Amino acid sequence: MDKLIAIAEDEKDLAEILSINLNREGYKTKIFSNGLELLNFCESITPDLILLDIMMPKLDGIETCKLIRKKSKFEKIPIIFITARAAESDIVVGHEVGGNDYLIKPISNKILLSKIKRFLNKPHDGFESNILKFNEITMDMDSYSTFVNQKKIELTTTEFLLLEALIKNQGRVLSRNQLVKKKRIWGDNKLIYDRTIDVHVKNLREKLANGGKYIKAVRGIGYKIEADD
Repeated sequence: MDKLIAIAEDEKDLAEILSINLNREGYKTKIFSNGLELLNFCESITPDLILLDIMMPKLDGIETCKLIRKKSKFEKIPIIFITARAAESDIVVGHEVGGNDYLIKPISNKILLSKIKRFLNKPHDGFESNILKFNEITMDMDSYSTFVNQKKIELTTTEFLLLEALIKNQGRVLSRNQLVKKKRIWGDNKLIYDRTIDVHVKNLREKLANGGKYIKAVRGIGYKIEADD
């Protein structure tokens, strides 16, 4: 396999566990305790993927990611944030600065490996994005970007994931109960009510402008996305 994964993590025990687990899967790893060490290393050797903690000394993960993305030779490196910061605003910032994914500690090794394999199995020439489309709505699942008629629409992470669920189930009604149970959207620690779903859908429709007309309420049940007849 010979893929090199850089691990920037100041928690020594966690960094070593990550390294051991990845080594078992056939990956090479290099551990760094802060962003400066990682950046210096990248000047001579380019890793195939970076696992990046946010709260690190000397240079945190957000600033490190910004600096990495400023250099064209590093723009194709997948970056997965690994952090204890679970607020929606933190997740949004992580994607906005160029992170490809965002995992919250404690981390599931199976989920991490699945994401790593997905990124590293992509063709390197052009680094094709994972695109999801519905009529004039386009979602780039790697950069968490949404476009309507090629115009970028700013969505919160929750709105983005809600739209993803609807498009992946296009034509099918998703009940409010089904949506409430989707941990990918809400995480583990949020108390979600039917009204919460309704508010997010309302905001999503407004932001999508003309594309919002495809999201339809099914009275007493939930929502679906489908093209007009």
